Amino acid sequence: MTTQVSIGRLQTVSPDLYRQKSELTGGIPRTYAPGETIYDYDDDTPRLLFLVSGWAVSSKMLPNGTRIVIEFALRGDMISTPSVELARETVQALSKVTVMEFPDFTSHTTLDVSSRLYRIVLTEMMRRQARMSERLANIGRRDALERTGHLLLELATRLGPSRLKPNFDGFECPLTQADIGDAVGLSTVHINRVLRDMRLGGLLSFRNGIVEFLDRHKLAELVDFDETYFTPHMI
Repeated sequence: MTTQVSIGRLQTVSPDLYRQKSELTGGIPRTYAPGETIYDYDDDTPRLLFLVSGWAVSSKMLPNGTRIVIEFALRGDMISTPSVELARETVQALSKVTVMEFPDFTSHTTLDVSSRLYRIVLTEMMRRQARMSERLANIGRRDALERTGHLLLELATRLGPSRLKPNFDGFECPLTQADIGDAVGLSTVHINRVLRDMRLGGLLSFRNGIVEFLDRHKLAELVDFDETYFTPHMI
């Protein structure tokens, strides 16, 4: 039996998510194991999912078996299942994932929704669109090193400073080289070469599930990374 939980309980689970989503109430917590499907476009239940913890990946599979990673969903991000369905995407857990599930008021017009909740959902959609535009520029106009470096800087910015290691410039990363390659349009062999070149160039190290920036400022300049597009929209 599933128990409904108010957003107040999120304050102890994830303070950041609590502050950002303070208007959300009546959510249902759900947990997914690594590799488990969170949502498939064949599902017929429209939902709004907010990630409380963990990493998820939204991807598309081409007819030839090639996977394209559309987005990595991180703590605090919203997954709109109607949008996923329209885009024919599949969302899977990359690590242990906890989400808060809410009815999708965009599909059920009879549901009452506060103006604050409406603004939160609209803002999350706009923020995802900003990331998608940057991702398009990344794949279309940047070389292999720039694509990879930009993606890792983006993930670090979205995750924020490490809570466990305050003075550590990096983050725990459950991604494989194949995950990174599918996100930036490169083969695993190519990603391996790029990560080696960045390590030898004193830019970053990615070993044993840990990304460490050796010179974040230099890398940001090299890949033309601008974190201002992560600023929350004021609607």
